[in-house]
Amino acid sequence: MPDTHLMIVHPKYASLIMTGQKLVEARMGVDRRAPYNRVNPGDAIYIKPANQSVIGKATVHRVDQYSGLTSNDIDHLRRIYNDRVLGDDAYWASKQDATYATFITLTKVTMLSDESTVPASLLVPSRDAWRMLHEDQSSSRKAA
Repeated sequence: MPDTHLMIVHPKYASLIMTGQKLVEARMGVDRRAPYNRVNPGDAIYIKPANQSVIGKATVHRVDQYSGLTSNDIDHLRRIYNDRVLGDDAYWASKQDATYATFITLTKVTMLSDESTVPASLLVPSRDAWRMLHEDQSSSRKAA
């Protein structure tokens, strides 16, 4: 059964995703935090601009993951993916020390008019920019 995720993104990137211009979400860091090894094709992803309500939902089409990265590898990944990631120079500069990367190709992006269909457990305040619905929480699908 596919998993469900909440992806918090900069409002600029959320808009680009919703208009179909940004096709791939990149998550890079120095550790294996979500979504690394936790997202798969067919999973559902809710899209939430930072400090705003959830605005959309998408389906994961493809996941590409990398580990043991160097700054040269990051430069190479930028050349491969940036036409779909749409990261600016500051974004890529901030990722130069990343050793793990997950590139998530999104499909079936749709607008949401309200958050009532988003599982409540995904909306609990947290500092995490990526949240996952755990199997034991799947029975509470609607927000209270």
